Amino acid sequence: MTEIITRAESRLGTFNPEARTIEIVLGTENPVRRRSWESGSYDEILVISRQAINTERLNGMPLLDSHDAYSGLDSRLGSIVADSLRFEGKTALVTAKISRNPKGEALFRDLVDGHVMAASVGYRIDTQDKTEPLKGEVATVRATRWTPMELSIVSVPADPAATTRTLESEGHHNMTDPAATTMTRAELKRIKYIHDLARIAKIGPDTDLITRAVDDGISMDEFRAALTEHHIAEEQKAPTFPIVETRGMRDAQETTRTLMANGIMHRHGLTTKLEEGANQFRDLTLVEIAREVLQLRGHDHRGPASEVTRRALHSTSDFSHILGDITRQTLLQQYAAIPNTYQLIATRNVVPDLRDVKVIDLGNGPSLEKLTEKGEYRRGTANESSETFKMGHYGRVLGLTEAMIINDQLGAFARLIQTWAISAARLEGDIAWAPILQNDKLTSDNKALFHTDHGNLATMTGAPDLAKLEEARKAFRRQIDIDGQPIALAPRFLFTGTEHETTAQKLINSEINAQTFDAAVPQQVKNLTPVFEKRIDTLSDRAWFMFADPAETLGRGLQYAVLAGYETPRLKQREGFDFDGVEFRLDHYFGAGLTDYRFAYYNNGIEPEPEPNP
Repeated sequence: MTEIITRAESRLGTFNPEARTIEIVLGTENPVRRRSWESGSYDEILVISRQAINTERLNGMPLLDSHDAYSGLDSRLGSIVADSLRFEGKTALVTAKISRNPKGEALFRDLVDGHVMAASVGYRIDTQDKTEPLKGEVATVRATRWTPMELSIVSVPADPAATTRTLESEGHHNMTDPAATTMTRAELKRIKYIHDLARIAKIGPDTDLITRAVDDGISMDEFRAALTEHHIAEEQKAPTFPIVETRGMRDAQETTRTLMANGIMHRHGLTTKLEEGANQFRDLTLVEIAREVLQLRGHDHRGPASEVTRRALHSTSDFSHILGDITRQTLLQQYAAIPNTYQLIATRNVVPDLRDVKVIDLGNGPSLEKLTEKGEYRRGTANESSETFKMGHYGRVLGLTEAMIINDQLGAFARLIQTWAISAARLEGDIAWAPILQNDKLTSDNKALFHTDHGNLATMTGAPDLAKLEEARKAFRRQIDIDGQPIALAPRFLFTGTEHETTAQKLINSEINAQTFDAAVPQQVKNLTPVFEKRIDTLSDRAWFMFADPAETLGRGLQYAVLAGYETPRLKQREGFDFDGVEFRLDHYFGAGLTDYRFAYYNNGIEPEPEPNP
């Protein structure tokens, strides 16, 4: 056994070459001098007890090379052995198992050769208490609940006494003789690092931030965290006393999960981009991914496929997270790819609940009047109308069974999820188009959307041509608002079904040079956008509509609503309740309705019967 001396307790940690394990100090209750840029210096104490240490990430927590959580598995030296946390007084210790990857092998050889090492833990403080300072002293902040995030092997601890923890929640604990550190070299390295990072961040060397960092002797990690705080100050709430949280340190397990999901999606054609580091997972089956996850978390990964699958789903959340990430990405990518024409003519609302959506339309208000000789103002009133429409909650449950996982049928399951996305998008379109195609009534006057009294129903029916588009243009121009004032709207979109799709495109996009004034295509027609909408065929394949731009109507006309927090279809997942596998539930909230009639014009597209010869 090779003995390694810890920095605080003058006890010997044990390195076991046969088991490839090493015992490491996770934390002590030694006070550490910290500095907040808002409140100055204070002493931080990590409370060491089973109640204080949140162990939800501890089992299988990664052992990294110098806090590098951005390089995926390349920076992984090993992982923390499950249930290895133990206490000696006010010292918490864990056992790490060293990986057999290239970097892990390099660490293993150094330990066998007796090289000295240092360890550094990255942690997040969840709750803390503050004791105000006595005169001439500094405040004390006790972390009464904290979460270890990762443990790293570092070449040189930030403090030769190995007691400094950074503002980025990385407490450093020496496993070596402090005398092995050369102070002068470390100080020069610290100052150079501060100036180099400041130059990259385009902060002058003479600014207060930089001079204080150099003069106060803060570590390189502390400066990096302070610089981060400097840049995100607008987004952070100012703390009443120093609040420590992990910044800039991405959980290695999360990185691995992301790369695994990307590799699987690339293999099944669900994404075209293969992320750097994901290629190693691309050709693995789902069962092989489950084994890899179990091994990374320090769990037993041996056994038949069915046992490995159940173990991965029940003993760690990583495998479920990977399946969930793939499912969500597949759903949202496909949902976003489905065009919905209603969005061209409708106005979006985000509502906080599922009560009926009430839309109040106020008129333009009273016109301005010249003041009297006494400077008096006359009060005016605004006309008002309102319309309501209902929100709907839609959903479905689908299961990824154990058999599908074992048979590596994720591709087939992904196709089902894509059909969910298509279904959700089509549902939105059906709901939004229904009030138009059904010619719903408005409650304000109890008349149908397209009505002779609304001035938006064609009298010259038939296929779209210059004469009929001119009639429609005039109908828009003649509309008046609820105050009786002219609106002067202009049509923007020409919607057709199957029969007149090509006719509309030729009419609007014609490049023919007219030989006479009457044959010229007006600019108003050229400004129209032809749009094909298959749902119009359910009414009549000859029917066509014209709509104004919602920006011109100030949102009056067709409106739709989504529920806050559920603006897109949302998935929830759980372990299969009545079968082995994972269940996914899709929830979608959507509603649409009419709030005005002036935005639309309708022509049934049917040519009138010729009059009989006398």
